[in-house]
Order: sequence, then structure tokens, then C-alpha cells
Amino acid sequence: MGPDYHEAAPTVPDHWQAAPATNLQPATPEKLKTWWKNFGDTELDHLMDQALAGNLDIKIALARIDQARAERRGTRAELFPTVNLTTGAQRQNNPFPGFAPDIKFNLFEVGFDALWEIDLFGRQQRRLEAASADLEAAGEQYRQSLVILFAELSRTYIEFRSLQNQLRITRSNLESQQHTLALTEKLFNEGVSARHDVVRARAQTETTSSQIPALEANLIATLRQLEVLAGRQPGALANILSQPGIVPVALGQEFLTSPADTLRHRPDLRFAERQLAAATALQGAAIAELFPKISLSAFLGLRNTDIETLFKSAAFSYGTAANLMQPLLNFGRIQAGIDLAEANQKEAYLTYEKAVLDALQETETALTRYLKEEIRRQTLARSVSDLQESVRLSQLRYQEGVISFLDVLDAQRVLYIAEMELARSQASASTHLIAVYKALGGGATAMPI
Repeated sequence: MGPDYHEAAPTVPDHWQAAPATNLQPATPEKLKTWWKNFGDTELDHLMDQALAGNLDIKIALARIDQARAERRGTRAELFPTVNLTTGAQRQNNPFPGFAPDIKFNLFEVGFDALWEIDLFGRQQRRLEAASADLEAAGEQYRQSLVILFAELSRTYIEFRSLQNQLRITRSNLESQQHTLALTEKLFNEGVSARHDVVRARAQTETTSSQIPALEANLIATLRQLEVLAGRQPGALANILSQPGIVPVALGQEFLTSPADTLRHRPDLRFAERQLAAATALQGAAIAELFPKISLSAFLGLRNTDIETLFKSAAFSYGTAANLMQPLLNFGRIQAGIDLAEANQKEAYLTYEKAVLDALQETETALTRYLKEEIRRQTLARSVSDLQESVRLSQLRYQEGVISFLDVLDAQRVLYIAEMELARSQASASTHLIAVYKALGGGATAMPI
């Protein structure tokens, strides 16, 4: 009964709007499974291994697979007969009082009782189809958990390295400013420079110094988040990541540029599609409730009115029966169940359609942000190189008395801002690249079912 499910085939564009004419090469599914290796960071690879073994969200997803697997086994078992071992004793009046009134007797029995409901109209079969789809959906949830974990861990690790880099830049600038302050104080004591220069140099030094505690606090908070993602206690990764490292950078030259391929690889879309399949199967189960239920029962064992002779061959007994039950008056309960199943199927279909649109939007956005941020990062890198030369020249010109000390401080301030922007842009470019891999379903492995 009910409609047979056919896998949905949504209409998608031929190419991404964000990069219609780029020379990016398609990435193979195998490379997408371990996309973080493109960063070439051994510490990141090590963290991925720890997270895969210890992350609690992954363990929860595996537990849900076990639940769905058990649910499917239970549903499948309903297709087969149930056999019970029964034993009992009864005290009854004469079942034929018109022939021998006022006679009471005992009845003892022990044996096997079997019951089998024949699934003639496919009610149990449709429920089994739904349970199978639910099991596959649980597997897709596990794969999506991997996608989210690998993306979040990589993003947090890059943020951690970026904060270390920003701390290094801030401390380096602070050291340079402190050196400038000491030189300015010396020149003031010698009567060469004005007190105003000393005050300005000290103010800039204190401003830079005040940014270090906030960066350190963010660095520790990010480290705690990394430990949670790896399934470790606070402090477990402190020694491993204590040494500063560079911000991981990947060129991102390989993307799965086909939208259709992206939809096939994203676990969240497969999850929504499997939920649609389950809802469609349950429609058939609801419709089958309109039709008769046919069951067969049987008894095989020993029956006797005397317990002392119960286990003798003369007490052997068996019986069979067939029953048919046709719903007649249920005040619309079955029809309400059918309407509910149809509404659930419609909701699942619309949810799947929305998931497709969300996936396309997510990928387009992530790809656009990565490509634009990469352009910005390259521009900032050239700017920092020029500003470093500008600071060097301004210091020489100040020592020669050509410019004022204010010009030196301004050059140092602009360089510091540019270096911090470059550090943030490097992290943003890598983070947006991670978002692209996540949108493509990168990191998803085969379902453990």
C-alpha cells in the first residue's frame, strides 16, 4: 500500500556563481575526506586523530546509529512469528452446563504458543522500509558530525595560531616602541627633543601593552575549546601547543566545482533525503491500516485435568486458529493517521528542498568570501612590506633631523595596524577555505552501518 519512494533529483545550476571562470580544479572525493592535510600542519593532523577518537559528539552520533540499528531489528522481527513457552493452571465451571450442570474441573497445560500476523497488505514491510531509512539517516548524521568536527577543529586551531601570531606581533612592536621610548627619553635628558615626544612615545607604548592581556585571554579560551573538541581535559594540550606556530595556509586550488556533485556528497542533504524516504514509507503503513489484519495462531504441548498425568503421552495436545480483523468503526482514527502521514511526508519533502537551497547558498557564500579574502590578503602582504620600509626610512630621516618624531610614531602605528590586519586576514583566508570544504561535505567518511 502507499506510494513507492523514488530518490529526489533537485534542479541545480551547472556551475557556481561565485567562480564561473576560475581555473580551480575539481577535487576528488578521496581528497575531500582528508582536506585538512592540504595545510601541511602536523600538529593539526595530530589533533584530528585525537578528536576522532575522543570527541563526544562523534560518540553520541555512533550511539544514535546503535539505536536506529536496534529499532530496525525490532521492526524486522515483527514480520516473523512469535513463539512463547506457556504454562498455566485453571479452575473452570463445566463449559457445557446444559448437559452436566454444577461440574467444576481443573485444566493444566504446558507447551508452545505461536502467533503470526500475515503482512498481506505490507504494513510491516513499509515500517521496515522506514526503519531502514532511519538507520541510513543516522549514518548520515554521523558523517555530518565528522564534517562539523573537522571544520570546527581546524577553524579553532587556526584561530589559536592566529592569536599566537598577533601576540608575537604585538610584543615585537612593544619591544620596538620601548626601545624608541628609551631613545626619546635619552634625547630629552640631553636637551635634544621635547617632553611632548616622550609623552607621546610613552602613551603609544602603554596602548600597545594594554592589548596583550586581552589577546592572552582569547588565546587561553581558544585552547580550552580545542581541548573540548579533542575530548580532552583542560590543560591536556597546553604543552603540545605551547610553542608558537605559523598560521596554516592552503592554496585551495582544488574544489569540487560541480553543484550536483556537492549535493551528492553533503551528508546533511542525504540525511534530509533519507527522512523523506522514511516519511514516504510510513504513508503506506498508515494506508494499510484500512485493510484486514490476518493472523494465525497455534498451540503445541500438553493439557490435562490432572497434574499427575500431565506429562504422559495421552496429554499431548495441539490446536490451530486463523483470525481476520477488519476495522469497522474507529471514529476516523485511521483516516487521521493517513492524513498525519501525508502531512509528515509533505513536511519532509519541503525540508529537503530547503536543505538543497541552504546548501547552495552556503557554498556560494563560502566560495565568494574565500576568493575575495585571498585577494585582500595578498594586497595586505604587499602593504606590510612597503610599510616596513617606510618605518626604516622614517627612523633614518628622524635621526638626520629631517622629520619630527611624530612622523616616526605615526609610521610605526600604521605598520602595527597593517601587520595585525595581515595576521587576521591570513587566518580569515584559511577559515573561509575551511568553510568551503565544509560546504562541500569534506571530511565525511563511509557510514558505519
